[in-house]
Amino acid sequence: MESLQKIELKIKKALRNQKSYSKDLDTCITMAAGSYYAFLVALEDIKELDKSYVIEKSREGNDRMVPHPAFRVLKDTQEMVRRSLRELGLTLGTLSTEDEDALEDMLNRVEAEE
Repeated sequence: MESLQKIELKIKKALRNQKSYSKDLDTCITMAAGSYYAFLVALEDIKELDKSYVIEKSREGNDRMVPHPAFRVLKDTQEMVRRSLRELGLTLGTLSTEDEDALEDMLNRVEAEE
């Protein structure tokens, strides 16, 4: 999973690519990176599931199937990411750049050594 620092760098790079980065945006960038990281954590949780539902007992003692709470968390984090990126004028598509710069390459090598 991507580190929070790497996500922040990716967002800054996307902003620089569209010439809209400013140091004043760092708080918004951190919030967007945190939202994206929370989304990735929720996605990892869902990968571990074997069912999309859980069985709960009603007040009457009957079993009922309800959506697994992890799906709600995923939905909520998706919305947080979308809003955070929109405030910065970005989309998920603008974050997925194919070319890596030297700093990203160095961070990848450091993470690989850990």
